[in-house]
Amino acid sequence: MINMHLAVCHRRAFLAALRARWVGLLAIGLLAAACSGGETPAAPAEAGAPATTAAAAPTSPLPSSASPAAAAPAAEPVTQAVGGAVTEPVTGSAAQSGTQAITGATAGTSTGAISQAAAAQPAAAQPVVTATVSANGSTAVFAPLEVDEGADCEIESHLDLVGYPELEQRMGCPTEEARFDPIGIEEFGDLPPYDRFMLWFSHEKQIYVLFPDGTYKTYADTWVEGQDPTHPCNPLGGEADSPPLPRRGFGKLWCENPDIQSVMGTVPREERLCQHSVLQRFASGRLLACFEDATVRYFRILDDSTWDVVAQ
Repeated sequence: MINMHLAVCHRRAFLAALRARWVGLLAIGLLAAACSGGETPAAPAEAGAPATTAAAAPTSPLPSSASPAAAAPAAEPVTQAVGGAVTEPVTGSAAQSGTQAITGATAGTSTGAISQAAAAQPAAAQPVVTATVSANGSTAVFAPLEVDEGADCEIESHLDLVGYPELEQRMGCPTEEARFDPIGIEEFGDLPPYDRFMLWFSHEKQIYVLFPDGTYKTYADTWVEGQDPTHPCNPLGGEADSPPLPRRGFGKLWCENPDIQSVMGTVPREERLCQHSVLQRFASGRLLACFEDATVRYFRILDDSTWDVVAQ
């Protein structure tokens, strides 16, 4: 009987020790969980239950003083409403520079709109007045010929003449095709810019004397090669030479007309042909382009017996 009683006591002691061990392990586990701050994972939602999403709270455009500022979101395309319409978004470098694209919405506004037709319309050409100052101080003024800019000319101006400023506004439309006959030229006077010339038109056998007062006269070329001397006269004395004396047809005309001698004076160089010459008749007269080396002289020989020259 005593042995049975001792066995029961031993068994109870063993169960008590085992219970104490499990209680200790459970206490240690709860203490460890409390120290680590872990959270119990949420229970999975039941199958078939509808998922619910919490509504996002509205965010203020200004940072809150009670909470730290959140990281800046990625830049979004910028749009701007102008006149009730939304423009195209601005992206890339334009968005970074702060510029915004403004499209045709401005066409509906009453301010800031620019008429494309008015912007594309060229300014009206201003008439150019050419003045030639004579040796005695008087000035001859030549008004340009007014031509309808919208009118098309039946004959085109030659390409070698288009360098003349406001060609058809000052000369009118061409009435004949251009000619390329040899043209002789001779300046008179002491120093450039020269304001008096003689021109020889080979197809007419005429000499045009361009006086310093802006007028001109034509004379027949009567000099004959092999019959007339190269220097028909020498009023200056000494050896006849050019310069200062004009020669050949220009010299003969100069020698036979004392008035031309006194007005025109002597020559700074001998006469020669234009390296390339283009002559075309227009409504108001003729335009001659005389090419020499890097220089082009445009002579206007007008029907009212006046002339002028532009050198380029």
